[in-house]
Amino acid sequence: MTGDNSPITDSDLHAYADGLLDAGRRAEVERHLVANPVLADDVGYWKRQSDTLHELYSHIGRETPPPRLSAHHIAQRMKRQTYGRWRMAAAAILLATAGVMAGWFLRDVTQGPLASSSLVNEAFAAHSLYTREVLHPVEVRGDQEAHLATWLSKRLDRPLVIPNLRADGLSLVGGRLLPASGGAAAQFMYEDDGGRRVTLYIVPMQNGRETSLRHVATGALESFAWTEETVGCALVGDLPRERLHEIAVRAYRQLS
Repeated sequence: MTGDNSPITDSDLHAYADGLLDAGRRAEVERHLVANPVLADDVGYWKRQSDTLHELYSHIGRETPPPRLSAHHIAQRMKRQTYGRWRMAAAAILLATAGVMAGWFLRDVTQGPLASSSLVNEAFAAHSLYTREVLHPVEVRGDQEAHLATWLSKRLDRPLVIPNLRADGLSLVGGRLLPASGGAAAQFMYEDDGGRRVTLYIVPMQNGRETSLRHVATGALESFAWTEETVGCALVGDLPRERLHEIAVRAYRQLS
């Protein structure tokens, strides 16, 4: 205890060793240490340790940190990372919701198993969601076609061929991996000279039954869907039915 009944705490002792006390409090601590030699030895050791660290590393405090370590850059990077995670989650939720809505609107359009299946619903939803994208319509660009085919074949666990639709005036924009009711799905996107986009949606199937092309329409969108032994496919586009049918036939032949 000191003369003003203010106790000397561990914080006071460490502050004393680091030279952070004002003159009045420092004098009180020094009187306390005179009365406690063992404690004085400990504080002396702390002070020598602090002086050594200061001597070794004080120059770092005078250095200018690189811009990437500034508080502003770190905050911006964390903001971008957080936004990216929320954007992916929001896209997945929107895609699932759009699939349900597509199923509702299709209920009176056509009959048959494909009309009510998740394949066509999800194909319409994915097309509506991603063909509107300007900067990031695909995950892998069309100029990396070999890598795209290998990557999506691995993720869907079956060999995939990317149909060549140049004869139909369509160039490959690229593709992406998507969530589907059965696990994973692949979407390939094509574009004509007028900027109109067509997508081919593919999901893996186990012991599927081969079917012919079946037509489904909703609003301005047309689709031709079919199934094979290992995959289910749906071609979607805002094109005249006859033209989309020709494109679907070409894709069907290349995938079969």
